[in-house]
Amino acid sequence: MSYVIGLDVGGTTIKGGIFTTTAQPLAEIRFRTYDKNNVRDEILASMSSVIHRLEEQADRLGLGRMEGVGIGVPGFVSSSEGVVYKAANLALINVKLRQWFEERFNVPCVVQGDARTGALGEFEFGAGKGAESLLYVVIGTGVGSGMILNGEIYEGVHALAGEIGHTIIHPDGQLCACGKRGCLETLVSGPAIVREYRNRTESQSETVPEIITKRAEAGEQAALDVYKNVAKTLGIALANYCTIVDPSRIVIGGGVSLAGSVLFNPLREFFRAYASPGAAKSIDIRPASLGDRSGLVGASLLVKKSWQMAGRH
Repeated sequence: MSYVIGLDVGGTTIKGGIFTTTAQPLAEIRFRTYDKNNVRDEILASMSSVIHRLEEQADRLGLGRMEGVGIGVPGFVSSSEGVVYKAANLALINVKLRQWFEERFNVPCVVQGDARTGALGEFEFGAGKGAESLLYVVIGTGVGSGMILNGEIYEGVHALAGEIGHTIIHPDGQLCACGKRGCLETLVSGPAIVREYRNRTESQSETVPEIITKRAEAGEQAALDVYKNVAKTLGIALANYCTIVDPSRIVIGGGVSLAGSVLFNPLREFFRAYASPGAAKSIDIRPASLGDRSGLVGASLLVKKSWQMAGRH
């Protein structure tokens, strides 16, 4: 039995898994993204180490030959070229990742943005299963998104399609990591939630979105107001997006999505209020169902999708 390896590369952790025909990895490991310094060579060495360790586990499981590697990386990625132009929070700039791994492991390698791999995972096996098209938004430290049209990842001409996190909501707002001001990411991400909560409570004490969620669930007004404002801003952004693209379903993943009803109840209300009547009535908003494995599962599917495009099944 042959297998593929999926890698989901994060700012601090690389998730890797062995996959055959299902969304459930036969083996899975997590490894630091870099040892001491956030530099290109350390990141590539960690990714290679994950693949080598998974190959060893595959041998112990009696699996056959590794047939390919799929890699999801945060940031701006061109899958057709196999190049990471700029990785978010990682020292990968203009790296020919596909070529690098194919030369070292002698198997096909497919590279894609991590939000797009998450979209693919949820579309095939998660909350997006059965949808005709899908907008997947992952909200954590940042905000990423991926679009599935006609069963395929849609990149756009310049490999920039679907980056809803860097659509501008307030042109004179908070400075974003991308260099612009007022991006959606500066208003609904985990750090944005913490910043607004501190502003509302005039508190400088350490906190995280999970604590703010618990306070909202307990009825604290400041925490409820924070999530209501996040839901309104996100609802407007999603309504605008759907006016242009018109997906059949929206799936929200990432750490912020774990807020549950505190986020999703007002989000659905605001979306219905701001979306066009047809979209408000027909487009469903759901939380991701694969948890933190969306990107990992999607990374493995990249290889299988490339086989289909090449006429191999």
